[in-house]
Amino acid sequence: MGNSGYEAVYHQLKHLKTIIKFKKMMTESDVNIVYLGNVTQTTIEGVTEMISEDLSVRNESRKVTKRVYHVMMESLQNICKHADSQTDTESNSLESGLVKQGIFLIGHNDTEYFITTGNNIEISSAAALREILDEINSQDADGIRQMYKHAMLNSDIGETGGAGLGFIDMAKKTGTKYEYYFEPDNETSCFFILTMRIAKEA
Repeated sequence: MGNSGYEAVYHQLKHLKTIIKFKKMMTESDVNIVYLGNVTQTTIEGVTEMISEDLSVRNESRKVTKRVYHVMMESLQNICKHADSQTDTESNSLESGLVKQGIFLIGHNDTEYFITTGNNIEISSAAALREILDEINSQDADGIRQMYKHAMLNSDIGETGGAGLGFIDMAKKTGTKYEYYFEPDNETSCFFILTMRIAKEA
């Protein structure tokens, strides 16, 4: 393994420690899946299948299951939209074999499910992401709906492109605030960690 290979493994382990530390900070009770590695279409299909089966075993309501599934799919897709590519291709198509490195964690407690993702992004992209997430967090339910309508009617929704609409859509469906932070990695990139929560029905 060359120096670049060792460096990649080092960063993966470092970020795994980061996500575990973040998990402890949240003091959640049960983690269903922790995934660290390449995110491809096959990855997404495998993770969603496992979670769908787990939700079925838990006899979650159809409403909660749909929300968890939607947020899970969108969060995995967001890794592919934002993460630094690990290949030379410029395509954003998962089907064409684009490989993105990321961390995915899903768990639950007595009142909610939580989904946390982590991936490297360029520092130049962090400011635009922070702006969108802060704007979403500042809105009430009606404000989120208005943001969603505006995003649907306008093709130009910022540097994050379709991902901005995805963040708004997840907030509209969950009704909860985003928890996030950016951990500096080097001069040009940082590690972006995002948590979304889905309330269980009473």
